Amino acid sequence: MKRILLTTTALVGFAGAAAADVSWSGNAVLGHNDDIEGGVYADVDLDVTLSQTLDNGLTASATFGFELEDESGSGLTNGNFSTDDNIVISLTSDTAGLYYGDTAFAAETYWSGVTNMNEDGFSEADGETVIRGEIMFGGVTAGLSYVLHTDEVALGGTGSGELDQLSVGATADLGNFNVILGYQEDTSNAFDPAFNEDFNSNDVLGLAVGTSFGGADVTFAYAAEDSEESIGLEVSYPVGDVTVTAFYVSESAIDDSYGLAIAYAAGPLSIDAFYHDGGDEDAGVHVSYDVGNGITAYVGYSDDDGQYVAGELDLGGGATFLVSYAEDDDNPANDEIGPQEYLHGTTVELSVAF
Repeated sequence: MKRILLTTTALVGFAGAAAADVSWSGNAVLGHNDDIEGGVYADVDLDVTLSQTLDNGLTASATFGFELEDESGSGLTNGNFSTDDNIVISLTSDTAGLYYGDTAFAAETYWSGVTNMNEDGFSEADGETVIRGEIMFGGVTAGLSYVLHTDEVALGGTGSGELDQLSVGATADLGNFNVILGYQEDTSNAFDPAFNEDFNSNDVLGLAVGTSFGGADVTFAYAAEDSEESIGLEVSYPVGDVTVTAFYVSESAIDDSYGLAIAYAAGPLSIDAFYHDGGDEDAGVHVSYDVGNGITAYVGYSDDDGQYVAGELDLGGGATFLVSYAEDDDNPANDEIGPQEYLHGTTVELSVAF
């Protein structure tokens, strides 16, 4: 495995000498929020992608970024300038790929089960160094990954250079059926939850089968974490501009979970309403309306996430002006209120994508 990684890095390096394709992208945000210290916040991101098609048909690429941010209100010159933790080196073809760096785990990449299953808690990568391989054959796509413990001592890792937590994922298109498999092994090298609360050190297995029947999309899924199990069924049925989705999950460790969601989209108006009960109780509605002239209005509420009202103005050229008010009574520090993830309090923000 180490030999493969060194070869991948070398290929990317030589590709640069052969006039690799280089693309730049970025975004800048400047805003004011009345609920954060200093009030003013700013963030500038610059992302770079290097790519080269080799003589043997493989594509070598590398992506990385830089970030300049300030939440103190003292200005970007006194802010924190650093590289992002998003470095990825890859070697890919039409049927296979090898990825190293800030990339998703294999089970996380492919798994999709039933809403609110409690025992399908596959680890989600967030700052770990990951090695992932992928292969495609016919209607099957499968991947395998490991965590590489390099400098993750600060994240609760071992810093030993060892490979950890095998993760496997696959999806297969079998005619009228789509089958998804996910598996991860348990590990004693859990990461510090303060840095990645979505890393799960337990053994997890998931199997899902989806099909269409009478115009409805139907998914059946099974998941097990250690000795606990979830068995779920979800049905989604479109009726004109409305799509109705219902699910039920039988749980061995907590109360069974069930829910109903109704989505409506027509012209400038879209409405998403939902109700969940049992193991995960929540209810809410989210509404967006395209007023015209580049203005979109948003309003919404959920029991878990709080309420919000906002307006966005498209200034053209990748620029957007936002005014929002959001409130989460249960968690005033919440900075992810609603689908748009608004900050708690009143916010005025200008963002530009380059």
